[in-house]
Amino acid sequence: MERSLFTTLIVYTLALLLMYLLYSVLSPFLAALVWGGAIGIITFPLYEKLLKRCNGREITASALMTAAVVLAVVLPLVGLISTLSREAAQAYQYLENATAGGSSVALGDMLNHPLLVPWLERIRPLTSSLELDLDAMLLPAVKKGIAAMLNYSTGIVKNFFGFLFKLILMVITLFFLYKDGSRFLQRFWVVVSIRDGLRTTLIETITRVLGAVMYGIVLTCLVQGTLGGLGFWVAGLPSPILFGALMALCAMIPIIGTALIWLPGALYLLMQGQAVHGLLLIGWGVVAVSSIDNVIRPLFISGKAKLHILIILLGVLGGILAFGITGVVAGPVILALALVFFEESRQETVQKDPSDT
Repeated sequence: MERSLFTTLIVYTLALLLMYLLYSVLSPFLAALVWGGAIGIITFPLYEKLLKRCNGREITASALMTAAVVLAVVLPLVGLISTLSREAAQAYQYLENATAGGSSVALGDMLNHPLLVPWLERIRPLTSSLELDLDAMLLPAVKKGIAAMLNYSTGIVKNFFGFLFKLILMVITLFFLYKDGSRFLQRFWVVVSIRDGLRTTLIETITRVLGAVMYGIVLTCLVQGTLGGLGFWVAGLPSPILFGALMALCAMIPIIGTALIWLPGALYLLMQGQAVHGLLLIGWGVVAVSSIDNVIRPLFISGKAKLHILIILLGVLGGILAFGITGVVAGPVILALALVFFEESRQETVQKDPSDT
């Protein structure tokens, strides 16, 4: 083996080892760093405007921008998690009683309601061969879902100091991203020597996709969850904040989405004889909750992301399964960057051999 090749292999091996060690050191704080970076990137244009108003005083502008993010995002998030932990505990206890047979609203009794019997008789021949036990299937499934949310929210409350530390780390990351982000990016591109066109494409892609995810997906889901929770509260259903949060999560599911939550709530009201509340909740769910994404999401995704909505949804859902809550922003960015490098390789291949086109 030539000495130059051996030296190159040693250098690359050490570089990979260093990257692994760097990941091991930062992985406990990865969620805080990712969310801090995502919020910083999409709000950086606002920081630049604020910096001009502060006459170029970076520390002042960074402190004001960070404080604004804390007031607008962090404090409401802490309050929401605290409320969710309480409502999830109450809802779980309620469903525990229902599955134990101690509740008067067992699903089997609800299905015998006069309003549903004619419809069930029509579809029963189609489902009789499947021998489905809805009471044994649906209530435990719902209870399992709420139990997962209960464990997550109460886990945050129990590990409050760890959660607080990550929040503080995210805020510190935001401050220094505003203050030193531009200079760090310049130094980074000096080390990573790629052509200017690809560099610009990568920066624009990350910015567009993060904006599409944070506004077009996260914001849309939050709006749908808020509207759904408001509908539950007006209708007098229990735990409106909890079920609003569940609707926000289900909003990422294509086609059916939030109807997984508000439709059973409306049926429950109908079963209890509250026909007006039940019908109003159905109307609110169809017109406002389920349809608002058709208004909000295209404003942020269709023309700005320059990425198919299916790619973003797959990135969000797959990212959550792979990385947890951090995957909401990491998943779509990874897919988008993979598409950028794929397109770059395709163009290079076409330039070398135009006959392939």
